[in-house]
Amino acid sequence: MTAPSSSTLKAIVLLAMSVSLAADNVPEPQVQDLGGGRYRIGSIEVDKEARKFTVPGTIIALADGAPIEFLAISRGGPKDYESLVELDVSAVEFNLACILIGLDGDKAVRPQYHFDPVEVTGDVVDVRISWLDEEGEREMEIERLLKDTTDAADHVWVYTGSTFLPDERYLAELMGTLIGVVHDPGSIIQHQRGMGLGNYGAVTMDPDTVPPGGTPVKVTVFSLSPDP
Repeated sequence: MTAPSSSTLKAIVLLAMSVSLAADNVPEPQVQDLGGGRYRIGSIEVDKEARKFTVPGTIIALADGAPIEFLAISRGGPKDYESLVELDVSAVEFNLACILIGLDGDKAVRPQYHFDPVEVTGDVVDVRISWLDEEGEREMEIERLLKDTTDAADHVWVYTGSTFLPDERYLAELMGTLIGVVHDPGSIIQHQRGMGLGNYGAVTMDPDTVPPGGTPVKVTVFSLSPDP
């Protein structure tokens, strides 16, 4: 895949700016062209040709057995009590990175409400997490951090892009929800089937895989959908 033209990149940034301006107190995202199809958006590193981006974050300290509804939230997101990872980004920056690797929200069928049982659809992604411990670098699929007492089926993650409220505010920015386990209109990336729907508390962290609270991590999102 070739890098986007300057006019294409400008259009993408203008789209992100419109989202930013519609959200409360969100600064305009800063995009740096590093050449070769690589970009930096705040703390995010985007490789457009490889169709992936990586963002740093931190494991949130939770009590064993705490219900999980979101895998990742944005910086200072209010859902930290039911999320595993806080990423060092705004929702606007995270969504712009998704757009830069070719994910298309127009393809998505989003949840209509919290815990909507209908499967969501959209561009498919792979989400991985990595960190350092005493044995070196560890990396795994992000769903391996979870325990689901109700379902052990396959895990598929899709880009839905969140949504706008009637007053044009961007819901992901308001809620801080980036990667959702349950179905929720605000999340940018969601579990296709949804986990623990209608059974609050069924999804928790897996203490055998989750590193200690406060551990620095990196989350990488790969596009698995056909090249646009």
